[in-house]
Amino acid sequence: MLYLRPSIFILIVQFFLWMQIVAQDIGSSIVSGYQERKEKGINALKLKPAPDTARVNALTNLIGGGVIQKQRHELMPYFEEALQLSRKLDYKEGLSKCYVWKGNFHKAALERARSHLYFDSAIRLNKPAVNDVLMKYGAQAQRGKALIYFEQENYYAALSYFFEALKYYEHRDRLSTMNLYTIIANIYSRLNNFQQAIVYATKNAEAAEETSEDEMKIQAWISLAEIHLGKNELVQAIIYLNKVKPYMPHPVQVLLNSGYYMNKGLVHFRLHQYDSSHYYFKEAFAIASKSGHNANKTAALYYISLTALKMNKPAMAKKYADENMTVAQKSNAKIGKINALLNLSDYYHATGYNSKAFELLQQAAALKDSLLLESNINQINTLAAVYESEKKEKEIIQLQNEKDIQESAVKQKSTLNKIFIASIFALLLFGYLGYANIKKAQQIARQQQAIQRQKIIELEKHKQLVSIDAMLKGQEEERSRIAKDLHDGLGSLLSGTKLSFINVRDNMQMSAQESILWDKSLSMLDNTIVDLRKVAQNLMPEALVKFGLNEALSDFCNMINSATGIKMICHHYGEKRKLSNTAEVFIYRIIQELVNNVVKHADATEVIVQLILSKDQTVITVEDNGNGFDSSILASSKGAGMSNIAYRVQYYNGTTDIVTSPGNGTSVNIELKV
Repeated sequence: MLYLRPSIFILIVQFFLWMQIVAQDIGSSIVSGYQERKEKGINALKLKPAPDTARVNALTNLIGGGVIQKQRHELMPYFEEALQLSRKLDYKEGLSKCYVWKGNFHKAALERARSHLYFDSAIRLNKPAVNDVLMKYGAQAQRGKALIYFEQENYYAALSYFFEALKYYEHRDRLSTMNLYTIIANIYSRLNNFQQAIVYATKNAEAAEETSEDEMKIQAWISLAEIHLGKNELVQAIIYLNKVKPYMPHPVQVLLNSGYYMNKGLVHFRLHQYDSSHYYFKEAFAIASKSGHNANKTAALYYISLTALKMNKPAMAKKYADENMTVAQKSNAKIGKINALLNLSDYYHATGYNSKAFELLQQAAALKDSLLLESNINQINTLAAVYESEKKEKEIIQLQNEKDIQESAVKQKSTLNKIFIASIFALLLFGYLGYANIKKAQQIARQQQAIQRQKIIELEKHKQLVSIDAMLKGQEEERSRIAKDLHDGLGSLLSGTKLSFINVRDNMQMSAQESILWDKSLSMLDNTIVDLRKVAQNLMPEALVKFGLNEALSDFCNMINSATGIKMICHHYGEKRKLSNTAEVFIYRIIQELVNNVVKHADATEVIVQLILSKDQTVITVEDNGNGFDSSILASSKGAGMSNIAYRVQYYNGTTDIVTSPGNGTSVNIELKV
């Protein structure tokens, strides 16, 4: 279930944040030990009266003892002194510590814009990397920014900064590294990318096995169990939960208990053992209620209500669904609201109020759509391409440095040339020969500069292609995911609702007028299902995934013919060779965009689509007998469709030839080197 996984991983994230506090020597009793830490810090500060870097370090150690926001407010005067003195001394280490401290202060107060400002300042102080202290606090700032983006569900930005922080912590700080592994696995799991999630969860488990801390091992096993549950691999999930069982219930880390019981409940639920699952979900809910974690409460309530229905206890299901809605509304948790709406829809459907069930189902679907629109996950799985791009950028910088050195050498040679000519003016012949020799050297240097510039241009072009590849692959992956969600999720729900309505009609006595209205409603629901399937088909054609490019193009042409009446002629020529998945998707999108443009603008009655495959080249031709247009307007066109075609053609080093004029139709010929 998509909505449950985030709430369970919150348990793990919170556990690691607690462990991070312990690692910073703050003490096991955060609140009660504050006064002792403060007095110790003040006494140390009294020994450093001089306005130097030693006093700055004493000040930053003092303010580091404040953990909760009330304590930080109390220590604010010491922060101000540390900041002002660091600026006066131009002490970068002190400034970096102050910026991170103030960034965390504003983060805790949910003043995210100001928090980013201070974190960015700490990161800039470490550009380029100067020493380990600046690198450490730069990594803390990157992790702070990543956590803010994580809370806002801006997962692409969050992953980018988490990976930057990981560069520092790996091989330096095992605890922080495990913390980052856990959160990165969490993000990938939220996005149903279990392949990447299992990679980082496994790294976390391997690191935990090397420690003597039971809590670390427990949370790593719970992480892996959760991911295997998401993949519906129950045997693997049970193996990891059985490893956790001897430690349950944990006497201190109650959040781990909640994660264990929630996963146990899920295993029994998948096995249709609803009495057992109901018991474990209620245990998880009790722990979440005591610890005040609303996200975990709403996740547990969702399954408690669901299992109550499975046990044929609708009144109990309604009670927990209402409670779930109350918790979600108080915390403004959209995922919780969606879960509560689905619970209530199931309840009304089970009790025969199908119109109410359908209304709540529509509300859940609308809320889910808004949640998807808010999330910027289009490029989550393209970080590998981003890192490859980063390597190319470093090479560009290196070549630029070489260019600067050569330019400096040219200037130096020119100066020496003038001195040489002035000092031996009498020896004109030798001076001329020497001057000619220097000029030749300058020409060679200029040629070398031109070669370096050409290399820079080629690397920049490659970097641009990598970025285009990442963007387009991210778009197609997101299209595929949304199409699957629409077809398998909302489409199945609507089909089930239709069948329920039909069953209700068969068991009801209706007048003739009521029967007409009922049939009209069913017809509207049919139209909705058809439209939904069309949307899913447009996002990612099923034929393309299952049968390949040729079948997908044939289906697409038949669909256009049926929907518009335009005569579609689709031909495939040349070699029968298999293209890569990426190439097939790109070619399909190009033809889809060109045909859609014809349908929208050309007023054509006939369209010819040709796909020709040679040994190392693919040729696409789309011709119509429509109105045509002035081809000069393409230069000023700002449409996204033609831009996407241009990106895809550029990716395969292709060329585009458009022949058209007003009243004479349009012919588009595209050649791709694939």
